[in-house]
Amino acid sequence: MKRQSILLLVVFVLVAAPAIAAIWTQVVPKYQARAEIRVRPIIPYLVFRTEDSGMIPLYSSFMNTQVSIIEGLLVLQRALDQEEVQETQWYKEPPKSHVQRLLGNPPASHIERLREGLSVRPRKETEIIDIAFLDSSAKDAKIIVDAVLDQYIKYIGEKSDATKDELYSKLVDQYKSLENEIKGREMISAQLSRSIGTGTPQELVSGKRVRLDETQARLSELRQSIALLEWERKKLEDLMKQAVNDDSNDVPGRMENQAKYYEDAEWRKLDVDMRTIHHKIATSQLDPNNPDIIQATKDMKFVDELLRLREVQLDKQWRDRLRNSAGVPITTAIASGLSYEERLISLEHQLARAKQEEKLLLAQFEKQQAEFERLFESAQLLEKENSALEHKRELFSAVRQRLDQKNMERNVPGQIEVLTRASEPSEPHKDRRIVFTAMALVLGLGMGGVAAFLNK
Repeated sequence: MKRQSILLLVVFVLVAAPAIAAIWTQVVPKYQARAEIRVRPIIPYLVFRTEDSGMIPLYSSFMNTQVSIIEGLLVLQRALDQEEVQETQWYKEPPKSHVQRLLGNPPASHIERLREGLSVRPRKETEIIDIAFLDSSAKDAKIIVDAVLDQYIKYIGEKSDATKDELYSKLVDQYKSLENEIKGREMISAQLSRSIGTGTPQELVSGKRVRLDETQARLSELRQSIALLEWERKKLEDLMKQAVNDDSNDVPGRMENQAKYYEDAEWRKLDVDMRTIHHKIATSQLDPNNPDIIQATKDMKFVDELLRLREVQLDKQWRDRLRNSAGVPITTAIASGLSYEERLISLEHQLARAKQEEKLLLAQFEKQQAEFERLFESAQLLEKENSALEHKRELFSAVRQRLDQKNMERNVPGQIEVLTRASEPSEPHKDRRIVFTAMALVLGLGMGGVAAFLNK
């Protein structure tokens, strides 16, 4: 029995002692540095409620997005670029796994090791995200967690500021653009008002329209009067033709038929002389260049001129006789006390006066119409400019109010804040050496028991 106990003890020592020595020399304890971030579900505001304030929609998705951002390559690479991280032993001397040592492979990259050792988890039923990192150096673990935390907060701030600055810049640009446009439209409206003579052209347009309608009505009446005068002149001319062609003597003073030229003795004498000279020239045996023939030709021409002059005198005498004999009244002439020709002259004078008045009135109407059209177009343009100006002022007021809200809410604290920064841990995280030691003791004891049992 004593021999078996000695064997059990020897086997126990031979198995447990090397295993425990290997455990406490080869297994490196890991230290975990932890930090906490708070993500508020409600974004506060100072005075004005904006789209950036209030309850965050899909808050759980927003939390998971923040986890992805922290674990993203951009934040981790920024953390690795920090000088204090690059001074750590974790960065300078990356360890190799047993497989890498056996195969001779290079150690994993810094970004892979950082993603492997970094733990980012949202805490259930809270507003907190836990950030942890395991490393054999407690100091290095703290430095790395703080670096990741700082770069994440910086990145979120930059993105938020970039979005706010972009929106703010656009608001400022829109504010200045609307302000300049309003000034320009105000100048245009002022110029239009000065050209029209009033800022409310509706009454002026109405007055111009009334005067234009009055002129048009006068022009229509005048054209009716002209048509009536032309009708009266035509009727009077018809009466005069009827009086000239009428041979009856029932009405005293009836115009006589026009006399013939041969009824005048002087005309007959000149006509005989004309024919005699022409006959002499035609029957003469003399040369055409003979002085007697040339003189006879001149005499014939002179007599012909006297004959034509006598015809003109006779025509005038007959017209005077016609005018003097045309005063016998018929229905219209009797009522007016004027002869047909006097009545015709009066009508023609009235007609000429009416046509001249129509010409002047038409020119006045066209001028008034052109002025009305210009005024109407200017009034429409002014109304359009005033409408556009009012719309731009409403937009300007909205942009200015929005800009004031942005200026007021620019310094509101964000929804993400660092709740707890990392601290240097004093004890290893889940130290497995004790568990492995217990397992080595149990293994040594078991193997010793087996050896003693087999040696009975």
